[in-house]
Amino acid sequence: MVPLFNRRTFHYAQPFDYSGIEWGWIHVGLSLKGYDQSVTALYRNTILLALGCAALSLIVSLLYAGKLVRPILRLRELVRQIAGGDLSVRTDLNRHDELGSLAESVNVMTEALLRRDHILESVRFAAQKFMQTSRWQNTIDSVLEKIGQAADADRAYIFKNHLDEAGRLCTSLRFEWVQGVDPQLSNPDLQNLPYIDTGFAHWISVLGNNDIISGPVSKMSPAERTVLEPQGIRSLIVIPVFVEGIWWGILGLDDCVRDREWTEPEKDSLRAGADMLGATIVRQRTQEALLEAKATLEQRVQERTKELETQVNAKEEALTELAAVQGSLVEVSRAAGMAEVATGVLHNVGNVLNSVNVSCTLIRDQLRESRVDKVARVAGMIAESGDDLGRFFVEDPRGAKIPAYLTALATALQEEHHLMSTESEALHDRIEHIKEIVTMQQTYGRVSGVFETISPDQLMEDALKLNADELTRNEVTVQRQYKAVPPITVDKHKVLQILLNLINNAKHACTDGGSRTRNMTLRIFNSNHGRLAIQVSDNGMGIVPENLTRIFHHGFTTRKSGHGFGLHSGALAARELGGSLIAESDGPGLGATFTLELPCHLISNPDSPSAISS
Repeated sequence: MVPLFNRRTFHYAQPFDYSGIEWGWIHVGLSLKGYDQSVTALYRNTILLALGCAALSLIVSLLYAGKLVRPILRLRELVRQIAGGDLSVRTDLNRHDELGSLAESVNVMTEALLRRDHILESVRFAAQKFMQTSRWQNTIDSVLEKIGQAADADRAYIFKNHLDEAGRLCTSLRFEWVQGVDPQLSNPDLQNLPYIDTGFAHWISVLGNNDIISGPVSKMSPAERTVLEPQGIRSLIVIPVFVEGIWWGILGLDDCVRDREWTEPEKDSLRAGADMLGATIVRQRTQEALLEAKATLEQRVQERTKELETQVNAKEEALTELAAVQGSLVEVSRAAGMAEVATGVLHNVGNVLNSVNVSCTLIRDQLRESRVDKVARVAGMIAESGDDLGRFFVEDPRGAKIPAYLTALATALQEEHHLMSTESEALHDRIEHIKEIVTMQQTYGRVSGVFETISPDQLMEDALKLNADELTRNEVTVQRQYKAVPPITVDKHKVLQILLNLINNAKHACTDGGSRTRNMTLRIFNSNHGRLAIQVSDNGMGIVPENLTRIFHHGFTTRKSGHGFGLHSGALAARELGGSLIAESDGPGLGATFTLELPCHLISNPDSPSAISS
């Protein structure tokens, strides 16, 4: 193509020769104007057609998208209402595509959340009922009714595990609530039911590991269906109940109408109810153990008192045969000694029981304020996210806070566990001390007690530990001034009783003195007489001069709630150990100092008359 006269032409050239002689060239030219016009018209029409098709497609797409997105927007608004706490809304999309399936899933999720809330409300009801009674068996029927109705179940029950005569693990139906179905509480097949021989052997491993068994009965083994189907059960869920780390039994619910799949929120909520039941059983056992210990202690005191009465009567009869006058004097002396022993026991045990009561109160308050229920709340939030956990933890503000919250919650639960463990150990030590007091008083009247070699500062710290909670609660500051002294051989429990009374009296003096700063000073040193001196000083209410000796008399006290037994029994115990107990005070409001002096060597017979008179 070459331009010709400023026009596009198609040019063709061919050489022309004849008889081998080149004559020239033949040129042919064709104008392309018509061709260019045809091509231009074709391009223009094509572009217009394409624009028309694009506009038509856009309009059709917008109309279809509007029709398609409208139900999605309605579904999104519904989910937003559910997330806001309104569980009464339901979707009404009657579709048979993916949106219809999604809408049905939202309805199912909402129903599950609603049942979960009802179950959690029933768990709260159970906790309230359990706390209002000393025996959980008295309220378990109403609790099972509340849980069964909240879970939309037909039967709720509790089985308790036990061993039969052959040592096999068995279970028996103990409590039951039913609605619209036949009760099974009187069914003999559900009493002493062995797990292994009835096809429920795998329940031992599953439930023993604190896992839940749930689902339709039709999917269970033939052996299980043989036991469950005659009861009309279509679906069930069983949650293990653990008491002090031991598998105690199960909490179960039955659905006799439909083949039901139990959701994770329902499982978590029902597990909270089972854990609450286990904790209630532990609390009742602890209360019963304390009551039994108290009854046993009172019984042993009564038995010892009767034994002393018998001994006194026997000696009276023997002495009466020798001489009526001598027998009368011995009777009076022994009766006084017996009353003194009983008074000392009650007073010393009462001091320790005050600390026991404080420890029990702290443990009860810690259990009431425990944050264990926060774990179920976090689990519920995670369960709400469904299968899209990654998006929940990254994009949802609540999910992003969960790891840090769990870390803080773990630290708080560890602190709760440490506090309760510490208080439990302290409670155990105090109960052991009560037993030691009773045991020591039972040996009263023997020639000698049990002596042992021990460090004086250890004795002081043991006494301080038994009063630690009371001192902390009353904001008493303890200062230690221990000098290096050798160990002493002494009746440990008598010295411990004396120190307990002195520290307890100093604590009362500080709290009743009205001073803003409550200080107690403990000293250990060797006195100038070659004896060991143990001092307890306070900055409390002080002692008037005329009472410095009267405070050791039997029954004398200046405190409204006092009995006048502690210092008197302490002075007698110090004399029995070959030592002395001295009181010093500069006057009212100036505090007081009590000094216990003990011999540094072992005396041969500390209970002999010569040793006591020293």
